[in-house]
Amino acid sequence: MTEKVGLLATARKKSTKSAPVTEFYQSPLFQKTLEYALHHYDRMYFYNAKDGLLLPDDIMDPYDLSIKTLTHHQREEWAQKLITQFREQESPSRITVYLHGGSVYRKHIEPQLQQYEYNYEVPLKGLGIGEQLNWYQKNSV
Repeated sequence: MTEKVGLLATARKKSTKSAPVTEFYQSPLFQKTLEYALHHYDRMYFYNAKDGLLLPDDIMDPYDLSIKTLTHHQREEWAQKLITQFREQESPSRITVYLHGGSVYRKHIEPQLQQYEYNYEVPLKGLGIGEQLNWYQKNSV
């Protein structure tokens, strides 16, 4: 049986103190994504521009880096690093990845998922932030 694995973007709004990933990021969209993932996926991972792949209990320290400040080449390298880290955790043959996050991230992550033959879906593709919040409101437990 194929397991459902969430691969979730973090957020710009962060705590000013060190905390686990699930508490460190504080935007309403992040909180709704987390709530949804807890009820719909077998497990989840997070990603950010600074570290690549993150586990839910990883401790985050305050930082200021956005994917938008990276060059195209740096974004490509970042996505390769992220999926290399992800491949150490998850086999493509056993899971379906549910990718949550904006297009600025996805346009670099999706080719990497395809290259390593991961089955994946983008549940909120094409939706603006307000539409995403509404989608989570309607589809959460």
